[in-house]
Amino acid sequence: MMPVSRLTPNPNKGNRSWSSVKRWPLSALLMGLSLVLIESYAAEPAVTAPLSVEPQTVESLADATSIEVAEPDTAVEQILGQTLLLSLADVSPVFSATYQQLSQWRHRALDNEEQGKLQQMQLQLDNYWQYLDAQAECMTPCSSAALLPKDTYFRAVVLKLKQLMALAESSTWDTLILEDKLSPGQESQLIAPIAQRLFLLGFLENMHSAASEPVSELGSEPVIKQDTISPDATTPAGAVAQSKQVATVNNPLRYDDALVSAIKAFQTLHGLQADGVIGKQTLYWLNQSPYARAQLLAKNTLRQQIFTRTLPASYLVINIPAFELHFVEAGKVILNSKVIVGKASRPTPLLSSHISSVVLNPQWRVPRTIVRRDILPHIRQDGHYLQDRGFDVYDYDGTRVEHSPQEWQELASSHFPYRLVQRPGAKNALGRYKFHFDNSFSVYLHGTSEPSLFKKTDRALSSGCIRVEKVEELARWFQTHLVKDTRLWDKLAPNTTQSQWFALSDTMPVYTVYWTAWLDDAGQIQYRNDIYQLEAEFTQAVPAAIFYIL
Repeated sequence: MMPVSRLTPNPNKGNRSWSSVKRWPLSALLMGLSLVLIESYAAEPAVTAPLSVEPQTVESLADATSIEVAEPDTAVEQILGQTLLLSLADVSPVFSATYQQLSQWRHRALDNEEQGKLQQMQLQLDNYWQYLDAQAECMTPCSSAALLPKDTYFRAVVLKLKQLMALAESSTWDTLILEDKLSPGQESQLIAPIAQRLFLLGFLENMHSAASEPVSELGSEPVIKQDTISPDATTPAGAVAQSKQVATVNNPLRYDDALVSAIKAFQTLHGLQADGVIGKQTLYWLNQSPYARAQLLAKNTLRQQIFTRTLPASYLVINIPAFELHFVEAGKVILNSKVIVGKASRPTPLLSSHISSVVLNPQWRVPRTIVRRDILPHIRQDGHYLQDRGFDVYDYDGTRVEHSPQEWQELASSHFPYRLVQRPGAKNALGRYKFHFDNSFSVYLHGTSEPSLFKKTDRALSSGCIRVEKVEELARWFQTHLVKDTRLWDKLAPNTTQSQWFALSDTMPVYTVYWTAWLDDAGQIQYRNDIYQLEAEFTQAVPAAIFYIL
């Protein structure tokens, strides 16, 4: 599940009215959030993930982070994590230089001159957080950005970044190349280096292929081996360990069950189909270095933290790369749902708006672009397509038009001067419900006539609109809490053919965001594919003038 521990709204806020809908790619909202739990480096702090609104405290992290802060100079350690995150997020070269300097100061006492520089570094951080406060689009006072470094979730992320940086400094991560996909039971020279990466990332408790040197592209990377002392086979753990070791000795190049299980866990945390097959996408993520992972986590975390500071108490948020919707009511997550979003060629836009009405049994007025790209090819193949799918055809004067199947095929192959409206019903592409919100892209939330598509892992399948799996639950909430005419709703609900718009007593904020990395409820770092190739477009750069110390 997409975390949302830091989607923590200000409890004093109500739903806001927006003067206009933000336009794609919505850089002003600085939206965006998507490593794996590295168990071999440090104990995990307890983390409440991003959609929870329980009061965040640092006390719960005290024990878990005591190793981190018990350095000779705690003042250095207190700002080291902040500058690490801001350096990785490419906020400013100022923080990159500061992080390098602080790293050299960590394990020794500072002289007077260095103490003065440390104070200046703290002032630069203060100036940055104050700058974020000034830039925030809060309709009512929002929480100060300067509080973020004290936040539990923020500190947990910083700990992960330190672990990743330690791994980046102690290992090499050359690109692995597979000519074809690798399925369970097959053999490959890459088994050892793949196992080594899974071990370093925390997916294998023991180094795989212990009986052989990795036949790898990792250069002079040191090989981490299992203890040469055989475990006691009389114990359950010993028997398992011994059986694994024997299997590895017999064929160290075989893609065996232990490694398959590790790959499946790896695939799950990267939003991939957990089938154990190492294909292009799995190999892509295996090739992402610890440093690249740290950068992605830092950039997404900062964008998420900035975004969450402006949230009202109740809202819907759709994370596009995660294919997930979260509905928060009064600071509590009340609904999580899979969604289908736009294809890469027809992306779902990043926006903020307000749901203002709900349509029961909606008609679908098909946009001209979808008619041209999707509907006409079907008509050319099948002249009965319009009739079978419940489409009415109108000319541009509003007059209904009818033709024979053969004539429709001919028209679809040449000039097609008509508008299409799909009648309500089981075959309607919008399903039973449509949630309307103003935007310049003609997109909205709705159901679907093809629920089987939610079983897919990659759900970038629509023409831009957002299809919701748990659309019935969402509609029931609106009917119970916001629909004005509930009697009419109850009367029409059994009827699947009559379309009706329902006004709401209040609007509901809705956001589409783009988060490709986050820390989940279990303290694990989730990653998602950059399906629209937008990561390179997001920037957290700030003007150098904000660091001038008066």
